[in-house]
Amino acid sequence: MFAACQLAVLLSPVRSALQRDLDVTAAGLAVAVVSQLVAAMLGAALGYVLGRRAPTSVVGAGLTLMLLGAVVTALSNTSAMVVAAGLVVGFGAGAVLGAAAGLTGQVGERRGQVRLALGLAVCGGLVGGLLLGWFVSTVLSWRLVYLSTVVLILAALVATAVGGVVASTRASR
Repeated sequence: MFAACQLAVLLSPVRSALQRDLDVTAAGLAVAVVSQLVAAMLGAALGYVLGRRAPTSVVGAGLTLMLLGAVVTALSNTSAMVVAAGLVVGFGAGAVLGAAAGLTGQVGERRGQVRLALGLAVCGGLVGGLLLGWFVSTVLSWRLVYLSTVVLILAALVATAVGGVVASTRASR
């Protein structure tokens, strides 16, 4: 859900604030959006393949990339930094989404219900990202939009680590 949220933030009114504050052209912003989406597709393919064997590692690495990208984006001074951070965020978000999609194939007969829940979570994240981007960038600053996702990603990292430890202790029994 956080991965979809971070991908959607750049499509919200954050765009106009980025154009204004960093003096980014419309073409430069389009490059940032497209590069982030291409990186997300590459990350999703890799996350799908590797996430079925080592989901905790893939999701942890993807969340770490998302965290790094969010911080760099929030602190960026140039459009090149925004594009580079977008690549990192996109690849990490794609890896997380790909790993989640790969794991849905391993749930057995409830596969359809789990895929529906994953799809609804992704849609919720997209809507949440658009709303978060609109509200926070309108009221405060576009930089706070990215910094607010840091807290959520840290919580997801802790949950992933705890889930990985629990899963590994159950598997060793």
